[in-house]
Amino acid sequence: MVADMLCVHKNLDLRLALCSKSTFSALSDDEMNSIRILINSAIPDPEVKGDYTIVGVWHNEFKSYKSPSLKLKVRNVDRFIFKTGTGEATIEINLKLRRLVSEIQDGEIDTDSIYNGFNDNLRLIWDHFLSWES
Repeated sequence: MVADMLCVHKNLDLRLALCSKSTFSALSDDEMNSIRILINSAIPDPEVKGDYTIVGVWHNEFKSYKSPSLKLKVRNVDRFIFKTGTGEATIEINLKLRRLVSEIQDGEIDTDSIYNGFNDNLRLIWDHFLSWES
């Protein structure tokens, strides 16, 4: 759940996001109403010290690709940490070789098959995601 707030006195926009490791299939009306009341009751006042502190800002762009044999996630991330005054921009890649891992866990695979499967997956990634014609 995401809520956008306009802070007139501070000349900024604020986005509040509710994050959870578990997936919410549907919040009840009471839960949604409680969250709305909490968000609407927030009053940005430059004269009052609050309990909330912004420690960092992240901007993410995320793409995910899936097939029966692998799962590839690519993220472009811009981060700025206010405490240290540092920022970074990174490209993060997460690769899960689903079929290969399940075969290794089942004990149905030998070393040559692992090498060939890994090689095939890397060739697939290279051909479809990393190589391009000039």
